[in-house]
Amino acid sequence: MKTVIAAVAFVIAGGVASASAQTAEDMRISISAYLIKPTGAEEPAGVSFVAEPLTKKAGGGRFSVRKCGALTLEAGMEGAFQDGSTTGWRVELTPIRVADGAVTFRLRWLRALDTAGQMQPKSEDVELTMRPGESRPMDSVTIPPDPETGRRCPIWDNRGKQVEYSSVSLRVSVDNRLWDSSERRLMAADLWLIERTATGAERTQPLSVRGLPHRKMPFFFDAISENALSLEILGHVVARPEPAAIAIELETDSRWGPTAFDWRKDEYAPMRRIDSQLRLKPGETVEVALPQLESSAGPFTARKYAIRIRVRQLR
Repeated sequence: MKTVIAAVAFVIAGGVASASAQTAEDMRISISAYLIKPTGAEEPAGVSFVAEPLTKKAGGGRFSVRKCGALTLEAGMEGAFQDGSTTGWRVELTPIRVADGAVTFRLRWLRALDTAGQMQPKSEDVELTMRPGESRPMDSVTIPPDPETGRRCPIWDNRGKQVEYSSVSLRVSVDNRLWDSSERRLMAADLWLIERTATGAERTQPLSVRGLPHRKMPFFFDAISENALSLEILGHVVARPEPAAIAIELETDSRWGPTAFDWRKDEYAPMRRIDSQLRLKPGETVEVALPQLESSAGPFTARKYAIRIRVRQLR
């Protein structure tokens, strides 16, 4: 077994090919917007232009970036951008063919608006061949400061926490539309939560999850409680089979608070997230060390935590 120290970051992972046959009805192409933190970590902005099912008919849209990185998408490559936009992209996708589990398509885009003037206008007209799970960056621009305060704009994330983003980007990706009907393979992930105390004692909590390739398999370890504090470790695994290995995306959240804390309410709770990109051989077990918790985690701060993972293809 080898040990991996995971970086605290959010990574958009390029995937690998599916070995099963794909048709134009199975696949889709997406151009999605992402918000980027000052650390370089990317987070989906929830705005995507999607071509599905794949045909030879071209389709296009317009991405508008407004104050503080607010994003909108409108159909059609031609037309005006939203009022007050600081950046605007025109995008167009033209599927060409699907063969050998990959889709070939034409991607045409133009950054047609950039009031910040920090980067030269950019465009691209290219033919790409990509497989489900793969993605490719297109363009990124800096989000201008708030004109009223002159400072970087704060945005509230879906956990009710204030986050700052420094730029916005576009990324093109390919994935499967109908994993449940077109993908018959089944993956299993065996996980162990390792807790090591300052005295050297070690406690292990095992669990196993199953799911489809390229799809999230959520996991939830039992909460650890002590001195009226509770620590929960949860996340998801994504397994992408390769010819001689399995590419793994492991996202882990550690959150802590009073034992009686109601996680369903919109109350603030400390949380630490890491994202790990691994590549395992069949039957191989890897240990991923989790970062030390903050002082607010009480007795859990002095302990070391790790997750061991082994992934298998069941069929």
